[in-house]
Amino acid sequence: MINFTLTDLKYLVALADEQHFAKAAQKCFVSQPTLSIAIKKLEDNLGITIFERENHRVLITPSGEEIVNQARKIILEAHNLLDIVETNQNPYKQPLKIGAIFTIGPYIFPKLIQEVISKESKLQLIVEEGYTDGLTNKLLKGELDAIILATETNHPELTQIELYDDKLAVICAKDHKLAKINKISASELEQETFLLLGLGNCFRDQVLKICPECNTNASNGIGLITASSLETIKFMVAMNIGISILPELALKNLPNEVKIKPLPKPAPSRKLSLVYRKNFARFNILQKVQQLLQNQLTNN
Repeated sequence: MINFTLTDLKYLVALADEQHFAKAAQKCFVSQPTLSIAIKKLEDNLGITIFERENHRVLITPSGEEIVNQARKIILEAHNLLDIVETNQNPYKQPLKIGAIFTIGPYIFPKLIQEVISKESKLQLIVEEGYTDGLTNKLLKGELDAIILATETNHPELTQIELYDDKLAVICAKDHKLAKINKISASELEQETFLLLGLGNCFRDQVLKICPECNTNASNGIGLITASSLETIKFMVAMNIGISILPELALKNLPNEVKIKPLPKPAPSRKLSLVYRKNFARFNILQKVQQLLQNQLTNN
């Protein structure tokens, strides 16, 4: 008879994630022998070799991959079950964990937290910033309750609600030649030293759709400078090191030396959206946060 516990599955997933017995045991707050024995019993019980052990390395077998994926779903559903129970008892008992990409979080989280403290004082809010892929993985694993993205996701387990159309604009120094031009074209951008976020940032890709040639300017003798954040880019533009494109959300608190120049109409934009799991139990609480976000963005 097949017999295993939720704890066994948690050990299984931890070992799959860490691929190291000692690290997985530490993650689960148990001793290494305890975890090793539980994994061996689970494999014997299922009649499947889930992990290959080789010189302190742990490799997942093809059959093991299927088992681990299903184990993740079972753990998530168990958490959902607890959420349903706790929601009926007290929907505010657990904090709401929200993630946002790096080019959104700094511009919405401070005001959102302030609004939650003012209007939803019983709600504990935990916020986190990251890249799109990392945040999406955490959402699917149940480590986050919702995320705010600027790209589309078509994952069958997720729901996406549009929050705001964030228009893009050019920024340059006040004494830059583009500051005197009313309408800036893509061809004019291509002739300038361009400040861009680094690889792995979705906003970089969105900017390159407007100005594809900006990515190859360095090889043509025209500068291309990458930075780690939009805030860094603002101050580099203020020093007339180059020009850049910023979302409307980030155009507040610009240095005095920076001028905003609109792009030709229709103005390009990025769509901000709230993403959550379709079976998320505390949807009523999430709806309240969604409304606070939409009010904030609309009045931005």
